[in-house]
Amino acid sequence: MKNIILILILSCTFSTQAQFGNRNFRNQRQSQMPQPQQEAPEPNFNIKKYIGIVIYDIEKTAKKSSVKLSSKEGKEFSKVLAQYNKDIKDITRINTFLLRSTKDMVDNFQKLSMKSGDFSNQQKIQKKMGENLKPILETLKTEDLKLNATMKELLSEKQHKKWIKYNRKIYKVFPEEN
Repeated sequence: MKNIILILILSCTFSTQAQFGNRNFRNQRQSQMPQPQQEAPEPNFNIKKYIGIVIYDIEKTAKKSSVKLSSKEGKEFSKVLAQYNKDIKDITRINTFLLRSTKDMVDNFQKLSMKSGDFSNQQKIQKKMGENLKPILETLKTEDLKLNATMKELLSEKQHKKWIKYNRKIYKVFPEEN
């Protein structure tokens, strides 16, 4: 009797092991099958971020810099940023063709390089991009210096530190004065 029960329990154990163990083996085999390669994303070079063009959201910037817009200082802060935004929009509007052609040049290079795997012309493209963007960079540098000087006068030391910290978060770095 004991032998029959033992044989019955063992046969049930082996049959369940065979069924469920086989299922796990099949799942492992399927997961090891090669996956089709995913296509690389389309190149999308952000030229405005590269050269440091930032249009400020006045309310968010004031909040991050601890400036109350209802105060006299806040109204002046708002005027300065509004004027800066207007100037930057004018600069980008005037140089739209140059910015777009440079972006297209970089995107096309990235597409061709990704297809061929040849990145040997990368330095030439970077040099040409630098030459193309140099006038815009100089104009932006003067605007940024003016803005930073105005903010330094307008804001307290603590607020100015927060202003600089906020600008670093949005990848905006002010040039050093010579």
